Amino acid sequence: MGMHQSFQFTHASQEEVRRFLRSLGAVASIGDRSEFFVFSQRPGQPAFTFDCELTEDGFKSERAGKYFEFLGVLVEGLTGHFGPVRIEDA
Repeated sequence: MGMHQSFQFTHASQEEVRRFLRSLGAVASIGDRSEFFVFSQRPGQPAFTFDCELTEDGFKSERAGKYFEFLGVLVEGLTGHFGPVRIEDA
């Protein structure tokens, strides 16, 4: 697809991460399969996909298209909710 990265951060449970990811449905269309989330553009936005697969220390992502605005909202939300976030190319 496109860019692959892992997002690692301290969290109490995977359910806390799920709740956070579900909250991003306010800014993007979301497909929620419990352990795997697929985000995409809302009508009128540039096309993108941003997949997140939960891991023990956060999630792995794969993304393509014009995802930069969503990525900014995601990183700002992650750091605001969970504190420091480590992002590594996968």
